[in-house]
Amino acid sequence: MRRSRRNGHAGVEFGGSGEDSFVAVVVTKLTGALLFILLLTMVIMALLPKAVDLPSSGKPEGAEPKESVPLAITTPEMLPEAIAGHPYAVALAATGGRGPLRWALEGTLPEGLSFDSDSARLRGTPQAGTPTPVSLTLRVSDGTESVRQVARLVVYQSDRPLATPAWWKPGLPPVAWRDWLEQGFGFLVLWLVYLVGMSTLASLQRWSLAAIPDGQDCEGQMQGVRHRFFVYRTLTRVATFGASITLALWLWSHRDPS
Repeated sequence: MRRSRRNGHAGVEFGGSGEDSFVAVVVTKLTGALLFILLLTMVIMALLPKAVDLPSSGKPEGAEPKESVPLAITTPEMLPEAIAGHPYAVALAATGGRGPLRWALEGTLPEGLSFDSDSARLRGTPQAGTPTPVSLTLRVSDGTESVRQVARLVVYQSDRPLATPAWWKPGLPPVAWRDWLEQGFGFLVLWLVYLVGMSTLASLQRWSLAAIPDGQDCEGQMQGVRHRFFVYRTLTRVATFGASITLALWLWSHRDPS
């Protein structure tokens, strides 16, 4: 620190070295350069177009928007055929529209079928065939416009033979008796029933003979048991033979003429 006299006034001055003056100059110039760069960046950013200023479709402003696809039902006029007694399901379809589609169906559906407007599905199990195609009217709306289309549904009557109920074995499908009989399954069943019956009679006869007490009339009782079970075996053979002949005649009368 030193005292100085300038212009007739006395004051206190703080002295400094040459290095301090150089650092001050460098800092001042760097600060000015950074301010200039920041100002230039702001100008460039202001001149660049913003993303929000561009059209959402990428086309220049003033371009006409693309026209929406008109609402139309794409389900064919002839619906897939259904078979009586078999599950049936078909989904209706449409193209175009400007909002969620709402479906409706007009007409009398075959018994066993129903229409779900929320999922646009026609499903169920028809109970009987239709002599003529059923005429239905399909209607769909998007809230702005509505279109309709006439469709036809045919339900065929199944020509399959009656099948046995499968309540005793829920995991197995019903089996057609006629197909089994035509393949010789009926003769196999009769043969198994005959063997089981003869084996059961033999076991009962041995049990009856063993139950006879020893005595004077033991031989007579044993002869009576043997005679009685001989009659049982004869009746079993006659019944099995008669059932086999009946089955053979039934298969012969129902044979395929071709």
